[in-house]
Amino acid sequence: MKGRVLGVDYGSRRVGVALSDPLRVLARALTTLANDETLLDSLLEIIRTEEVVLILVGMPYAPDGGMGKTAREVQRFIEALASRTEIPIKPWDESQTTRQAQQLLIDAGMKRSRRRRRENLDEIAARIMLQEFLDGAGS
Repeated sequence: MKGRVLGVDYGSRRVGVALSDPLRVLARALTTLANDETLLDSLLEIIRTEEVVLILVGMPYAPDGGMGKTAREVQRFIEALASRTEIPIKPWDESQTTRQAQQLLIDAGMKRSRRRRRENLDEIAARIMLQEFLDGAGS
């Protein structure tokens, strides 16, 4: 299947967003959105304008594979988004993506003061998660 995939790294304050190319080869960090009353409308606008055919939402599974408090919050977000779009939504294990994003910024030589801006981490974590999906059997 071809078409753009939207990667969403949901957080209680901010939501990192990444987008694939139409051939599903590369993911790029797109933006960070505030998790407020405009979140769903903002995501739906991106979905429409970018012609997204699949939404990938990072699921923070517990180490035992179960769903803790944060995963249940993400599940509620998925249900709210699903009620507003017919685009398929797929949960994806986001384990370690934020840690990987932090290390990527360190390796790139970004100063600590700039790394503290969570927006960078949220977008990059979404991109890492989406790229893992594109590279794996999920795509």
